[in-house]
Parts: sequence; structure tokens; C-alpha cells
Amino acid sequence: MSDDKQGQPAPDVDRPGERARAFNAAMATLGIAIVVFIVGVVVGFPLATFGVEFVTANGGLVFGLLFGFLVLVLVITAVLMIFRRQIWESLFKRSEVEMERFARPLSEVARFAAQQKVAEATDSARDLAELVLARYAWVSTRRWLMATITAFIAAIAALAGSALLFQQNQLLRTQIGLMQDQNGRIEEQNRFIQSQIELGEAQRSTSIVPEILEIGAQVAQEVAGFNTFAGDQPAIALLSPGLRARIIAATTAARPYRYLRNPLTDLDENLLMSSGLLRRTDLAASATVRQQLDAASGAVQFAGEQSGVMSDRPLSPERGQIIGLLISNGLTDFSTLNGADFSFAEVRSASSGSAIRFHFAALRFANFDRQLLVGAEFDGAYLEHARFRNANINYTRFTAGELPSISGGAGLKQGAQLSGADFSGAILKHASFDGSRGFGINFDGGVVHNTTFAGTSMAGSTFRNTIFGVVDFSGADLKSVDFDGAIVFDAGFLDTVAQQAAPESFVRDRFEIAPLATEEFARHPRWSDAWLDGLEAKQSYRITRVGAFE
Repeated sequence: MSDDKQGQPAPDVDRPGERARAFNAAMATLGIAIVVFIVGVVVGFPLATFGVEFVTANGGLVFGLLFGFLVLVLVITAVLMIFRRQIWESLFKRSEVEMERFARPLSEVARFAAQQKVAEATDSARDLAELVLARYAWVSTRRWLMATITAFIAAIAALAGSALLFQQNQLLRTQIGLMQDQNGRIEEQNRFIQSQIELGEAQRSTSIVPEILEIGAQVAQEVAGFNTFAGDQPAIALLSPGLRARIIAATTAARPYRYLRNPLTDLDENLLMSSGLLRRTDLAASATVRQQLDAASGAVQFAGEQSGVMSDRPLSPERGQIIGLLISNGLTDFSTLNGADFSFAEVRSASSGSAIRFHFAALRFANFDRQLLVGAEFDGAYLEHARFRNANINYTRFTAGELPSISGGAGLKQGAQLSGADFSGAILKHASFDGSRGFGINFDGGVVHNTTFAGTSMAGSTFRNTIFGVVDFSGADLKSVDFDGAIVFDAGFLDTVAQQAAPESFVRDRFEIAPLATEEFARHPRWSDAWLDGLEAKQSYRITRVGAFE
């Protein structure tokens, strides 16, 4: 080697073996990638198209496809192994590729090259190239097949774990659904048990009905004695002390409860009257009546036996019966029946022209639905959450009463307590709520005429869709009172209310008023009951709330 080449680095030696190994590794990686891609398509396409539920529900089909592909690979491998000689013969013109076969064409290439026989050397080189390519093709194919089978088996094992996890999640979802159904059935069973307990309580409470009947007979006997010796109206205070104590004890013993009631009993007179049109299925009006009945009574049917439903809250028909038997005997002043508890009383026989006096009476949660009250006095009464729905109330007072003073002087004034009382759909005429107190009183959908609310504290109450005639709100606390949808016959109604109400309790800008067409007024449920001394013939206006409550 010359001196000028001693300092230079040795040139890189081409190593065909290393290149072959690198190429083989690349082909194996490509094979694994192809297998993973095929598995991804086989698994991912159903997942993306049909969802996890489809794969879990059709796991056998998915694994069948995967195992089918594995069997196909194994079959191809077996075919290549069995017919490799024929394949090499057709591709490379060689059927044997043993290592000793490489020596002959290599030596011939060297020998012919030394003898300068170009044609013979070229043929020998071609034979050598065919052998090398055949050997390389076989080795690469074998490695690719082994890598493919290994990767495919690993992919199937991984997918099996995922499939089992999907199946486990599906079973968990099914179990959760079954547990929810079970919880629903348990809740339903609890409701049945609760209903059974309430019906048992009802049976216990109704056991005092004979006592009530006996009280009624004794009351009638004593009242007959009053009428014999005195011409004045009999009073409860004239009853014997023993009988009064017996009445008070009966009101205490009669506990409130929920009971089964027929929904037809809750229909008002208008619906009862119009329901006669249901037999005329050829009339358009019958469909309207059907809709009203469905909305009012929960789709009750007039044909066939009616199934009862539980009352929406506890009531005491027995306490209502005591009120009824006293009224039927002319005893209408309940103010002297100190200690009696008429809370939750379901009053069914208060319809009377006689003035009923419930001064300071305990009537919380009492039910006066659809009753006719004329000249009744509820001064200072405890009427929290009492119901007067669709009642006809005339010349009745819910005003402040004067408590008796121990010292004999002027007593303390106490207004009727009306928090949560429900007058929805009621007709109020010549009624007075002066000085009463309550939050959230409901007057929706009714008729209010010649009624005063002077000095009434009624914050949060509602008059939605109410028909107003003449009404007085002088000094009333109208904080957050809602008049949305109310119908009036005075264009300046809101201005008048703003002047009459307690200072800073009514926000005039929260509402707007606009003329109302006659046919719109006629669609009101209480239109036929709106006899307002001629006001109903004038132009009507509807109030609309445009501002939010604070």
C-alpha cells in the first residue's frame, strides 16, 4: 500500500448479509403491520358501524371470522411448504436450492471468466442469481409466514380479552337494568303496603261512624227540646256539656287518611251537565267535552265500572260528617265548640242558606270543594292549605276576628290564616278577605266580583286566568302577586291596583293590558258563570305578565 493511502480511512465494505437481514426484518414488520391492519378492519369496522353491543352480541361471528382468517393463513403456509418446488420451478426455473448447489455455478463463473468465455460466464452468473433469489424468496416467505401466524395468534389473544371485557360490561348493564326493575317493583310494593296501611287506618277511623250516628241522634233529641221550649235558633253552646265533650272527642278520634274515591265524584256541575253530550258521538261538541273530561278527571269513562284512585292527600270524611250533622240540626255556630279539631275535614254538606260561623276554627287542610257557601264566616279561622276549588262562595267573610279578652276589654284582632289556600275555579261574589294573612293563595281560573282584599297580606298569591269584576285591593300587600292571563273590564285596572296596593308592593311595569276578543272571552271555563252585574257585556281586556319576578 502506498504512503498517500496510509492516512485515509478504509472504505466501507458492502455486507450483503446485513442488508438481507435488514430487509428480512422490514418484511417481517410489514407482515405484522398487515396482520394488525386486517384485525383492525375485522374488529374495528363492526365496532364503528354497529357499536360495541353488536360485537358483544355477535362475538361468535367475529371470532369465527378471525379463526377463519387464521386457518386461511395456515392453509396458504401448508400449500407453500408442499408445493414449494413447483412454485420455485415456475418462478425461478429451479426446484432445488440446497447450499451445495451454489458452488457449481460460482466456480463456473470464475472458470469461464478466466478463460474469457463471456457467454458461458454470463449463463453461469444467471444460474447463480436464480439460485440466490430462490433461496432468498424461500427464507423471506418462511419468516413472513411465521411472523404473521405469531402476530395473528397474539392479536386473537388480545381481542379475546377485550371481548370478554365487553361481555362483562354487557352483563353488568343487564344486571343494573334488572336491579332497576327490582327497585321499581320494591317501590311499587312499598306503595301497596302504604296504601294497605292507609286503608287500614281508614277502616279504624270509620269504626267511629256508629259513635257519630249516636251523637247525631242525641243532638237531634236535645235540639228538639230547645225548639219545644224556646223559639230562638238553637246553638251549640246550649248542648249539654257531656254531649259537647263527646263531639270534641269524636273530632279528635277521627284521624285523616287517604282513601279510594271515584274520580267522577270530583266533576263540577258544568262538566256533569255537558257530559250528557258524550252519547252523541256524531256531534263535534262531544269531542270537546271528552277533552275537558280527560283533563279534569284523568280520562275517566262513563261507560262501565269505574276504578277508584287514592285521594291525593289525607282527608277525614268523619270530621266532615260531624260538621254536616250539626248543620242539619240547625247548629251553625262552631265558634263555641272550643277544642274541636276539624283539620282535614272533607265537608260534603255545607251547602246551606244559613250562616255558618267558623270563627277561629281549626280547618287546616279542610276540603270545601264544590260547596255552596252563603253567608259563611271564617273570621280568624286557621285555613292553611284548605281547599275551596270550584266552590260557589257568596256573602262570605275570611276577615280578621277579635279574640276574646280574659280581662274583659277589647280583644286582639287576628286575621284568617290562608297560606296555601286553594280557591282555584271558585266563584267569589260579595266576599271579604279584609285583614286576612297568607302566602301563595291560589285564585286561578275563578271569578272575583264585589270582593274586597283591604289590608290583606297575600304575597306570592296568584290570579292567573281569573275573571275580575269589581274588586278592592286597598292597602293589600301584593308582593310578587301574579295577574297573568286575568280578564278585566276596565282598561285602567292595573293603574287602579297600583294606587290601591300597599306602597312598593305592586310593580305596575311587570304587566301589560290589551283588549280581548269576545270569542276569546267565551272560551274561559267560567264564562257561563261570570254574571258581573252587566260588566260582562262590556269590552274585556286581558292582562299579560311581561316582567320576571325578583
